[in-house]
Amino acid sequence: NGNGNGNANEERSLTMKRLDGITSVATSLGALEVTPAVIHRAHRHQRRGRCDDTSAGGGEDVLSYTCTDAEAVDACVKFALDHRMLVEPACGAALAPIYSERLRGRLLEELSGMRQSSLGDGDGG
Repeated sequence: NGNGNGNANEERSLTMKRLDGITSVATSLGALEVTPAVIHRAHRHQRRGRCDDTSAGGGEDVLSYTCTDAEAVDACVKFALDHRMLVEPACGAALAPIYSERLRGRLLEELSGMRQSSLGDGDGG
């Protein structure tokens, strides 16, 4: 359909950037550049989230957040206290939206907005 071609053109028009280096304490999962396949998959995931048929198991919008080194390390400590398991700062970055009030607040606001938007599309129930 026409949407597929438009998204493919959008992906081709992206300019890929390469970082000079990773300066964070969370380096083990870091990448200096994103592969084109990741961009393609993110776009495909977003397109699935826009399907009219939500029962089809489509994706949602991709949400991107940046945490500080302190938030990542703090999440590691809190996770260790909660679960008696130590993880490295790169994993702490993934946990930061759960443990950081700043990120959790942003995430909940965004999810609430998405939910309100999807409820507004329905019959008001």
